[in-house]
Amino acid sequence: MVEHSAVLGETLFAIAGVAIRRRDRSLGLTAASTLATLERTGPRRLTDLAVNEEVTQPSMTALVTQLEGLGLAERRRDPADARVVLVAITRAGRQHLRAMRRAGAAVLTGLIDKLDEQEAEALDAALPALLRLTELAAESQDSHTG
Repeated sequence: MVEHSAVLGETLFAIAGVAIRRRDRSLGLTAASTLATLERTGPRRLTDLAVNEEVTQPSMTALVTQLEGLGLAERRRDPADARVVLVAITRAGRQHLRAMRRAGAAVLTGLIDKLDEQEAEALDAALPALLRLTELAAESQDSHTG
């Protein structure tokens, strides 16, 4: 079972890589990941984002400035402590993430459409397990961003 899981994991990783490599490159991967974190967790301190994305604080400052310039994120005061600045995703940032996800899904849909009927049915049968994997991945991200 362990060997089978390893093959499945490597296969899913390779498939994800295809969608990532064909993505819109208007944002870097760290910028896209930062937007996704803000969408998932809500406004965060810049220092928390830097730790979460495993970059230096100066790098995160530059990235947030870039996201602000594009209208995808904004800095705002923490209502609980006006001395604290939080970074939040904007409506345009949410729309950009949705567009990125749709584009990535379109790449995968194009590949799925090339499967024969039996392969497509097998993939469809695996959908509940794949959905559960996405839940586990989100839980893992949430415990990491805590």
